Amino acid sequence: MREQKTISLVLGSGGARGLAHIGVIRVLQRHGWKIGSIAGSSMGALIGAFYAAGKLEDYAEWAQELTEFNVLRYLDIAWGGAGMLKGQMLMETLQDFVGRHRIEDLPIPLTIVATDVLSRKEVWLRHGDLFDAIRASIAVPTIFTPHVVNERPLLDGGILNPVPIAPTLQDPTDAVIAVSLSGVPKKIGAGSRLRYSAPSEERPRHRYQEKIEAFIDQLQTRLGLENDNEDEQPRLSLTDAALLSLDAMQASIARCMLAAYPPDLLIEVPINTCGAHEFYRAREVIAAGEFWAEGAIERFGNHRD
Repeated sequence: MREQKTISLVLGSGGARGLAHIGVIRVLQRHGWKIGSIAGSSMGALIGAFYAAGKLEDYAEWAQELTEFNVLRYLDIAWGGAGMLKGQMLMETLQDFVGRHRIEDLPIPLTIVATDVLSRKEVWLRHGDLFDAIRASIAVPTIFTPHVVNERPLLDGGILNPVPIAPTLQDPTDAVIAVSLSGVPKKIGAGSRLRYSAPSEERPRHRYQEKIEAFIDQLQTRLGLENDNEDEQPRLSLTDAALLSLDAMQASIARCMLAAYPPDLLIEVPINTCGAHEFYRAREVIAAGEFWAEGAIERFGNHRD
């Protein structure tokens, strides 16, 4: 019987596109790869943590039931401070799935990457409370408030390392497989088995996004921050500007990181698969992860042959 190959799995950041990691993991399992360690930033950290705790499918089932409307339930406004949302309601919901864990006690070695913006350094969290680490790693600047871990306020891991390959370099595994959520935009035709949305600037506005932006516009008006030149086009909201800027920054850093630390296999999910905020499209995005993982593994196998 052939020995099962083990991999170090690197899961990148990218907001709702991180749901594609679920599809990637399913494909890797179908192909007989054993995940020996995980490193993740932001949404990649969350998905990696759920997998390491044995609760990924529970999370996937919950995520696929989300709608535009009920996503609003988890948006607890932070009045004042360094972010618009506290994230406490969301984290309490997620924690109900898995209970409390310490990272070092998980059956699979896990590295969660966050950013210490005061010291301008990335932080590798390998010990301590699991959800403290996740909450820090998903703290998107201006969207979520920072989270204090070991007396340091931490933010999104994707700020400095959106594809954290370096933590896996000393792993005793057979290969490193990295998943980047900042791949080149792809146009999928109507006849394909997958349908992707248009790039963000062409995508229709959704009800819950409009409600968030209406609230932000009202807040900006009260603070005297409204746009004096209404004729300027295109008009971006505060959330648009923050998320699109983070996407652009992470895509650029990801290319540099992948050039510096090339994995044995790179699976790229197109950056236009969905918007960073579109968590209600879980079913489609998970399917996208399966689609791109299957293609990458097929090319990898052909290359090795």
